[in-house]
Amino acid sequence: MPAALAALAERATTETLTVRCHIEGTPGPLPQRVEATLLRIAQGALANVREHAAATTATITLTSLDDQIVLDVADDGRGFDPDAQADSARHRGYGLPAIRARVRQLGGACTIESAPGDGTVLSAAIPRGPGTPTTADTNADR
Repeated sequence: MPAALAALAERATTETLTVRCHIEGTPGPLPQRVEATLLRIAQGALANVREHAAATTATITLTSLDDQIVLDVADDGRGFDPDAQADSARHRGYGLPAIRARVRQLGGACTIESAPGDGTVLSAAIPRGPGTPTTADTNADR
């Protein structure tokens, strides 16, 4: 998972947008469905950054906690009013609604923090279910 996110950040970097990737904790092996969903969420969030944010930097952060995996995508772009966007999303696009649906399918939660002029942080928290290794389990194997 960390390698896939790092490669995504490298591919998404352009002359006008720098994308960084940070990994916090040791995610260990995750179910393929979780990895694929997290990668798609990151791809969708970066597509939104490119299309709407006019950002110069974005950061993908994957944080491994004992009870959940958290993916954050933050940018320094123009920001928006998430409440107003939720109303208009019913009439156009699939970006944020699709991200929210993907997170819900895995029993997680998606939050968006933004305000006009202040950039945006999208956070997707996916619980570790039965059989998903925890950081403690992964470290015990060392």
